[in-house]
Amino acid sequence: DLNYLETIWEEHLLNSTPIQYLCKTTFWRDLKIKVTDKVLIPRSETELIVDIVFRIFGKTSQKLIFAELGTGSGAISIALAINYPSWQGIATDIDQDAIAIANENHTNSSGRSNLKFYCGHWWNPLANYRGKLDLAISNPPYIPKDIYETLPKEIKKFEPKIALLGGEDGLKHIR
Repeated sequence: DLNYLETIWEEHLLNSTPIQYLCKTTFWRDLKIKVTDKVLIPRSETELIVDIVFRIFGKTSQKLIFAELGTGSGAISIALAINYPSWQGIATDIDQDAIAIANENHTNSSGRSNLKFYCGHWWNPLANYRGKLDLAISNPPYIPKDIYETLPKEIKKFEPKIALLGGEDGLKHIR
């Protein structure tokens, strides 16, 4: 619908709203991911996390339990759960809206039941998995405050600050 496309393009031009948020969808790896202003738009750089896991574990079929902390849209965990069907995944996020979006993305991307989502701060929802995890991954907020202030408005104005800002030095969540 050309009218719809024109409306989206005008909104993008007028307010710098990311196209992905206007369309409520982005494509990442081989996944179609729903995105709203409650989750970051998955970037190509985020694919490196999945690529590193692929390099380390190869085409293994061994059963592992992995956790992703700060899952957002769920893209990383979903990609791992699809590519490693014998693995069990647990993904956490502090924001209930992000968990709902991640759950929806998982349902729409995979019929598998090897991934669960929990709302809570970092490790807190994983108390029952203490000593049982084989892999923990995260793409935490890491942008220092002074750099955050200089980000383009299409990022700073629309993407969730909690998922970007890593404190004064960018290491707030890593310590």
